Amino acid sequence: MSETPATPTSGPARQDLLNTIGSWVLSVLRTEPGWDRMVVDLKVQGGRVHLRVREQRGQEVVPGTAGPIKEDSAVIPAVEQLRENVHVPGRGTWFTATVVILAEGWPEPTHRIGGTYDFDGEPRQWGTEGPFTARDVLEHLERFPRTRARIPAWATEVAERDGVELPVLAPGAEQQSDPEGVVHPLARAAVDRFASAPDNRAMIEVIRQCMAGSLLLDVSASDLVEGPDGEAVGPESTLRVQTLGEADGTRSLAVYTSAAEAQAMFDRHHPDGGKPVLLRESAVKVLKMLADDPQYDHLVIDPARQGCRISRPQVEWAMRVPRNDAVKTAMLENNMSQLLAGLLAPDAVLLLGARVQDGRAVPVYAKPQEEGATPDTLLLFTSAAEIAVLDTTLEVRSAPARQALRFALDAGARKVSINAHPPVATLTDDQLRELLALVEKQQGQGGDGSSGGAAAPGAAGN
Repeated sequence: MSETPATPTSGPARQDLLNTIGSWVLSVLRTEPGWDRMVVDLKVQGGRVHLRVREQRGQEVVPGTAGPIKEDSAVIPAVEQLRENVHVPGRGTWFTATVVILAEGWPEPTHRIGGTYDFDGEPRQWGTEGPFTARDVLEHLERFPRTRARIPAWATEVAERDGVELPVLAPGAEQQSDPEGVVHPLARAAVDRFASAPDNRAMIEVIRQCMAGSLLLDVSASDLVEGPDGEAVGPESTLRVQTLGEADGTRSLAVYTSAAEAQAMFDRHHPDGGKPVLLRESAVKVLKMLADDPQYDHLVIDPARQGCRISRPQVEWAMRVPRNDAVKTAMLENNMSQLLAGLLAPDAVLLLGARVQDGRAVPVYAKPQEEGATPDTLLLFTSAAEIAVLDTTLEVRSAPARQALRFALDAGARKVSINAHPPVATLTDDQLRELLALVEKQQGQGGDGSSGGAAAPGAAGN
């Protein structure tokens, strides 16, 4: 199969493209004044650009327009250029982009426009366009090919089901073309959003993204001894991670979302040049490191520019509540077998967000898409941060995962959504029954009830 890989262009700057798209949205949509945030999702499917708009007013999210943009619309070139601009050779570009417009100062508001990009999640169906097909995946990857490791599992499954061969780049393509060395794009985007609009919700979003994925630590001050198998950091090494003294006398643990961010900070302290020694570590492990060590007062992410500083109490809050890191990571990596294992493990937990009404804790449901419809999708969560980013007034309740899934069935839920914000996974009531029946069968056979290698019903992840 012939390939014509896209290459980065010297076209308009990314912010200029976001401003163009945001200004177009504001010019064509007719909305009542007073909204706080306009969220505009974009995807390319079936040769068309599709759009979905949601308004946020306080804690309420109001669905708006959803459907294809006219093919002769003036905004189409900006959307296509945004795909080119965000493209990283070997890693691809976004399947779904989200343009966020913030409004402040009604009745004559000022607007700030930002964007985030989902490289890996399966695009959701917003209207009558139907699900993403193998043909849609093929067209996307022919234009923006990836290494095999960067092709999401859902895309591979869709292609295999329909007998479509996808283009694949050589494994070295990504390493040769990613000078920024971004290890956690979602955390990087969350830090950018916080920097543009620093509030409590944006802070929680950064913490939420750090409940999975990796971050970089600068360990240049360490005494490193090569390991017996050639590892750069052997067991005899003495690690010293970078800390920063703050003006108020406190001390921060510095971490980075990319090699370029770490290099920028290194250059400040080493005018003679050189490169930092970086250690890639689980983001959750970094949070736990701070929570367990009283010498750190803050976690500061990407301090070389306007990054994000998180205080110790906020990190301790995220760490002290039970959580399910395995399920969150599985959803981030689109790994359905790992997702099921994380749900069925004997010690697995899930969280519920609850409102207290008349002395009773009432769990929250996803808002139905159809106006006036009865909510039927119970929300379960992998961490307290996932609940707080939805609504900080919700009470956090934890339970064994199997018990939480059984509760959903007993409550009459037609579906369960694991987390309210992407990445999420949705299980129908039939799938829940099959999962719980599988556990009961394995327990009856003397097993521990984990999923092991048994066949299990599929979950819809996005």
